[in-house]
Parts: sequence; structure tokens; C-alpha cells
Amino acid sequence: MVTRTARLTIDLLKGDHKKIKTAAMAMDISMKDFIILSVAAYLHRKPNKVTEKALQQVKTGKGIRKFESLGEMLKDLKS
Repeated sequence: MVTRTARLTIDLLKGDHKKIKTAAMAMDISMKDFIILSVAAYLHRKPNKVTEKALQQVKTGKGIRKFESLGEMLKDLKS
């Protein structure tokens, strides 16, 4: 079985790079492993009650309002 890899390149501000590096060092893991763990933790988060309710409303179509234009929607948000 062949293990395939891919390369990821991202541009970070120096301060953000330092934060990731410091956090990884504090956990005694590589920056790569820190990023992988962080993504995994993010993907396994459960939505809070407000989000769960909103997702359920979307599924059922209950409480969903439709607007003819962006302007109409923004006007409704202001009121």
C-alpha cells in the first residue's frame, strides 16, 4: 500500500506563525501535528443550542423569510 502525501503552503503573518510555533512547542509536538489536531478538534465541535435550532429551522423551512433583493433584506435587518 502506497502512502500518498500532499504539500500545503500558507502565508501567515509573522506573529501568527510565532503563535502556532509556540503552541506546538508547549505541547511538545510539531507544527504540522498541531495544525492537524486543531483542524480535527474544529471538525468535531458540536453546535450550541441556538445553532442547532437554526439548523433545524432550515431543514424544515420553518421561520425562513425570503426577500426579493439584498436591499429588502438589509432594510429588514435594520428594523
